[in-house]
Amino acid sequence: MSGGGQRGTTADAPKASSGLPTVSSLALVGFMGAGKSAVGVGVAHRRSLPFVDTDALIEEQMGPIAEIFAVHGEAHFRTVERDVCMGLLERARAAPMVVSLGGGAVLGSDVRAALRGVAHVAWLTAPPDVLWERVAAEGEAAVRPLARDRAAFAALLAEREPLYREVATAIVDNGVGRTVDEVVDELVRLTESSVTARHEGA
Repeated sequence: MSGGGQRGTTADAPKASSGLPTVSSLALVGFMGAGKSAVGVGVAHRRSLPFVDTDALIEEQMGPIAEIFAVHGEAHFRTVERDVCMGLLERARAAPMVVSLGGGAVLGSDVRAALRGVAHVAWLTAPPDVLWERVAAEGEAAVRPLARDRAAFAALLAEREPLYREVATAIVDNGVGRTVDEVVDELVRLTESSVTARHEGA
């Protein structure tokens, strides 16, 4: 997987159009099975910050994501997801918090633009086989609308990787041999550092 072996490396990302962020919030992006929720909870606890998972927030408001897909289709879900993410990222620009975004949230160009206003955006990575095994082990493959076929799962990951890379200020390995505590430690060090200046992206 592209970038999966890099730990805590600063990634190039476009400059925020409205100036550099001044609040040390953290947004976690990455594919299904990357461990965003577990890691996000850990970082939020260590830093005594609020933690919000966009998928959980959507389910609180509208019910299971699988049902939204089944009844209304993916396009409707992405609209809902976009609205939730935009509102949450606006809050993250105003007050420190830890946010976990759904795996497909980066598909929206306006969400990607909003992420540039967040001080720290960490892309949690792991090899495709590891991601699939985690999703399957948790029984999530049966209920996740986009995780029901292993080949399609891997193809979808490959399609999204450039978008994760585009928004990331850091790429953090959460693959085999890495514990949640180790990843949390790395992200706490990252977010407690001074606000990272954005680089001009390709």
